[in-house]
Amino acid sequence: MALAPPNPESGTDIFLWKHGEDDYQATFSASKTWDQLRVKKPKVAWSRVVWFSQGVPRFSFITWLTVKNRLSTGDRMRQRGLVQGCVLCGERDETKDHLFFACPYSYTVWEGLASRLMGRGINLDWHWTINCLQRLGEKRMDTILAKMLLQSVIYHLWRKRNARRHHQTWTTTDQLRRVIDKAVRNKIVSLRYKFDHKYGGLL
Repeated sequence: MALAPPNPESGTDIFLWKHGEDDYQATFSASKTWDQLRVKKPKVAWSRVVWFSQGVPRFSFITWLTVKNRLSTGDRMRQRGLVQGCVLCGERDETKDHLFFACPYSYTVWEGLASRLMGRGINLDWHWTINCLQRLGEKRMDTILAKMLLQSVIYHLWRKRNARRHHQTWTTTDQLRRVIDKAVRNKIVSLRYKFDHKYGGLL
C-alpha cells in the first residue's frame, strides 16, 4: 500500500510506546513493555508456595528450582555420565523426591520442625507436601510459617547435601534443625512487624 509522503505542515514526528493492542502512549512503562515481550502462560497452583512477601529471595529461588526439578540431583547428573547417590543416607538413586523428603535424614529434619505447624499428617512425599501447603488458608499465620519453614529446610538441606559431597563436616539432624529454626526466626525479626500488625504474632 502506498504511503503519503511526510507533510511538514502536520508537525514533527513523535515517539509512542506500545502499552497494549492498539494502545500507544507517550510515556514508557517497563511492565507494559514486558507484557508485550513475554510469553504468557497459565498461573501455576504452586506459585503461592514459592513466591510470597515474607520469603527469603535465595530460599524462594532454590525452592523454585526444586519445584521445576532443575537441581543437579543424582538422576539429572546421570544424564551427563556422572553417577552419584544420596550422601545423606547412602541411597543409590538420588532424586528430587528422594531428597525432599523420602531420605531418612531429610525427613527427620522436616518432620521434627513441621509437625507442630502441619499436624500429624506430615508425609514424606514431595507432591503431597506441596499440595498440602496449597490447600492451607493463604493468609493464615500458620500457612506463612509453614511456607517459610519449607523453603528454609529445602535451602539448608541442599547446602548440607553439597557440603557433604565436598567432604565437609557432618551435621546431625538436631544441629541442622537448630540452624533452620534460627534462620526462620531471623527472617521474622527482620520483617519488623508491629505487635498490632495482622502478622505481628508470627514469632
